Amino acid sequence: METFYIEYTIENNYEKPVKKANFGLLILPAKNPFQTIKEQSMCCSDGKESFISPNIFGFDLITHYIDKPFTRFLFKLFATVEVKKLNPFQITTLSPLEEFAIITSVDYQIDNHLFLTSTSLTKMPWNHGIWFPVYRSEQSLFDYLLELNNFIYKLLSYSPQSTNVDTPIEEVLKIKKGVCQDFAHVFISVCRENKIPARYVSGYLIQGDAYIGASQLHAWVEVLIPELGWVGFDATNNLLVDNNYIKIAHGTDYRDCSPIVGVLETAGQQNSKHLVIVKNQQQQ
Repeated sequence: METFYIEYTIENNYEKPVKKANFGLLILPAKNPFQTIKEQSMCCSDGKESFISPNIFGFDLITHYIDKPFTRFLFKLFATVEVKKLNPFQITTLSPLEEFAIITSVDYQIDNHLFLTSTSLTKMPWNHGIWFPVYRSEQSLFDYLLELNNFIYKLLSYSPQSTNVDTPIEEVLKIKKGVCQDFAHVFISVCRENKIPARYVSGYLIQGDAYIGASQLHAWVEVLIPELGWVGFDATNNLLVDNNYIKIAHGTDYRDCSPIVGVLETAGQQNSKHLVIVKNQQQQ
């Protein structure tokens, strides 16, 4: 087990007063067999209590309602999480042909249709002109995914502010740069084109080890491998997901895992700042 301390701060400043607002924050570490929340607390600038309820995928969503005018929204989360040590290089007893037969079967496609269906953020343009690796029956799925992880890592350059949350894959492939969510969307798109179930994951990545994207919420991909289950791949860093990753949620794409959404009664511009601190026990 490794223990991590997480601090996440969201600060929104508004040009004109917000009369009412209802915020939804998807920032709490997930509860699953691989990670356990030992402590968590949160506070908001209005001093009121927040509420927690499951989202459509069963992950904890923080809801905060403000019914008095404000120009600044500040929210802080503090959490301590225990993460099991993982061996990402798991071995399946299935042959490549057996894996391929399972993945291409009608039952498998029906059971996993949610993570096989393209969304507006994961739809591959037909004229992209890039020769992505193709999954074939003679190659193990795990080896193929390692190849794809490396291919996307080399194809795209990590470039903050080069894209936004609504940038389609077509634009990402044109400029060949983006942030972690773009790497994840491209990976998911190629998997789904090859009839491989893949889902978008948001979470925290430990800081201090030169990982790309650790200063903000991170994004990676989980792929369903027969016999092994869902296995994580981080194309931004060309790594397999291990105990340095703390999962928040998964979904079909970024929109299912957006850290903050809000319904506000206001006008004018707003400015947002996000601060992420992730440390293991030895770093504190």
